[in-house]
Amino acid sequence: MSFAEREKIFSKDYLTIQDLQQLLGLTYQVAARKMREIKFKFDRLGIQGKLHTEDYFEYYNITDKQRYVKENL
Repeated sequence: MSFAEREKIFSKDYLTIQDLQQLLGLTYQVAARKMREIKFKFDRLGIQGKLHTEDYFEYYNITDKQRYVKENL
């Protein structure tokens, strides 16, 4: 996955199951299971099939988010 693809995914407020598929290299079923696992611990949105990007970062303990978002220069 290129940086541009990753940047496009994380520029949104939420991730979909398809986004998790691309990010983690999983099948649809496994990505859906992973989303449910994350949403069990963190669920800011409360919308089925969508995961807030901050929930993703918290689940994986990602504190340095600068490398995931587009810089506004």
